[in-house]
Amino acid sequence: MAKPKHIAFIVDGNRRWAKKRLMPALFGHRQGVKNLKNTLIELLKEKIEYASFYCFSTENWSRDIDEVEGLIDLIEEYFKSGENFFLENDIKVEIFGDVKRFPERVVKVLKTITSSTKSCNTLKVGFCLNYGGREDIVQAVNSAIKSGKTSITQKDISNNLYTKDFPDPDLVIRTSGEMRLSNFMLWQVSYAELYFSEKMWPDFDKKELDLALENFSKRKRRFGGN
Repeated sequence: MAKPKHIAFIVDGNRRWAKKRLMPALFGHRQGVKNLKNTLIELLKEKIEYASFYCFSTENWSRDIDEVEGLIDLIEEYFKSGENFFLENDIKVEIFGDVKRFPERVVKVLKTITSSTKSCNTLKVGFCLNYGGREDIVQAVNSAIKSGKTSITQKDISNNLYTKDFPDPDLVIRTSGEMRLSNFMLWQVSYAELYFSEKMWPDFDKKELDLALENFSKRKRRFGGN
């Protein structure tokens, strides 16, 4: 069965999952964070080489301040407590996005986890934090200009994206039944296969991943050709 080299996840539905249980939004986000570990374990079993997770978008800052601060605390907690898991499973962590807006304590934790896992190689994982697809393209163009480019090519943009060290996604999985990209990797997913799951992210499990992989294996990828 043909498998994707790079799977990109839009992890959606945490808040609605919590609301259905009459719980605050952060309860759903915490369950969503727990499910990251479960999903990574399944990706290792499937021998997927690259994965990306859309965890905190540039638009998320507009949410209620308590929710935003809670999310930031969860990010810090996740990468602080998860270092051993990443190292034991040979998972390399990359961070995609403009993280300078986060508190310095969080930036420090993110730098630590990327540094400590830089030699890991079995699974490479990109966590999109304060990430937006449009912003990524703009910063890539500006980076190319700063390097002295006067005429920007597609290759110049690709080489300056946050995701420049990852291949473009072969498969995008979005949970919660929503059927849109929501400003996620707009340049990179031009020819990705899209899979929309009805499951909320905290409920996304091995069975649902298997369905997505099976669906992908049946797609005929022509990349604009015949």
